[in-house]
Amino acid sequence: MSTELSLSSHPLNSEWVLERLNTSLHISLQSVPFTVAFSGGVDSTVLLHLMVQLRNQGHIKTLNAVHIHHGLSTFADQWADHCRSLCQQWNVPLTVESVVLKNQGQGIEQAARDARYGIFTDAVKDGGVLLQGHHRDDQTETILQRLFRGTGVDGFQGMPQQRPIGTGTLLRPLLSIPRLSIESYAKDKNLQHIEDDSNSDEHFARNFLRQSLIPAIETRWPGASERVVELAKEVTVLSLEQQSNTTGQLQTCIEYHPEWLLGDQPLLNLKRLESFTQDVQNRIVRGWLKQQNILLSSRRLLGQIFYEVINARADGEPRLKVDRHIWIYRFQHCLVMVDERYSLTSFEPFIWHWQSSSVVALGDHCLTVSDGVTMNCLPVQLPEIPLLLCQRRHIDKDAKIAIAGRAGRKTLKRWLQEYHVPPWLREYLPFIYNDEQMVAAPGFWVCEGYQGVVGRASVLKLEPTVLSGAD
Repeated sequence: MSTELSLSSHPLNSEWVLERLNTSLHISLQSVPFTVAFSGGVDSTVLLHLMVQLRNQGHIKTLNAVHIHHGLSTFADQWADHCRSLCQQWNVPLTVESVVLKNQGQGIEQAARDARYGIFTDAVKDGGVLLQGHHRDDQTETILQRLFRGTGVDGFQGMPQQRPIGTGTLLRPLLSIPRLSIESYAKDKNLQHIEDDSNSDEHFARNFLRQSLIPAIETRWPGASERVVELAKEVTVLSLEQQSNTTGQLQTCIEYHPEWLLGDQPLLNLKRLESFTQDVQNRIVRGWLKQQNILLSSRRLLGQIFYEVINARADGEPRLKVDRHIWIYRFQHCLVMVDERYSLTSFEPFIWHWQSSSVVALGDHCLTVSDGVTMNCLPVQLPEIPLLLCQRRHIDKDAKIAIAGRAGRKTLKRWLQEYHVPPWLREYLPFIYNDEQMVAAPGFWVCEGYQGVVGRASVLKLEPTVLSGAD
């Protein structure tokens, strides 16, 4: 009889968990530092108890726990004290981490999740494993919640049993176990656990599924939850096959533009994308976003990307915010992802003593002046005096500028358009001035009268690199 089929016919025990750990990790468990995400609820209490048994039996050596104090409940301090007491009783080192939730429009549930996983990532030591107590009923709730929200194939796969986290691994060894087996184990072992008072609040989508919808479905179609999870597994297998094809199609659409101060970030060529059917285009865009750690929360958002950005009128420069800090732009027939946290920042004009300070920090970028020859950098003859650094808003919009090698004098707005400077750079690009004369726009042009000779002049580089030790 297989492990999966026998779950309902025998109680949960440490031997089964040991087998699951060995099957998942393929390394000596003695060398692995395990950390249990310990809320104090029944699921994580059972998981921690099982791991304590494995430690006491000599199967594992290092076992710790981490508790997240969200501060959302009036009972939060009591829960932390309960976890401390239990861990002390079981001789498990416990770290209690308090978090301040930053709800930036995504809802309190998502804000709490983001805070938890930030702590979990830091808690996992190199090569360590973070264990979570999610079970099969949690998986059903996750799949249905994503389905009703409008997920694609990726979301329908549910929570992965195992994935990377920080420098270690996140593992959910109980993911195929039904809730009843976990509750039965807790009762048999007389394990004390907390009950989160918010679990009965059906204002939260997951609680509504757990308390009302899924029980109603199970009453009408017994075993439906288990079948949903099994279907999700089949979808995962088919999705992996499909992903193999999508990966190759995605690669044909990728190109790079480091001159847009995006480093080696992959951009999506929309002309190549158009050569595929709409279904394939959808998968390619999803794959491109996933490649950059952006998971679409709904089909609606994918539709918005196509309607408001990709297929927007040809003469526009559309953009769409798809996450708290992430914007999607269409520019020069490319789809571009811009993270506003890692970009040039606004600054007031200041004097740059470039002869004594060759590098200046500008947000998460740095401007460097050096001698010699650098690929894709124009030579510039800088005056032997301190120079002014400023931004577009500090420059007279009617002032005419002459650029070396180009005919005529034009406004800054016209030059920005002609040089195809991306919209996310235009307001923040630094300009170098000598008194009232523009000297250069680093990375784009050198002005008339300041052009240098290759090998005998300075070069300016503006790169998306944080200076070592800079704040």
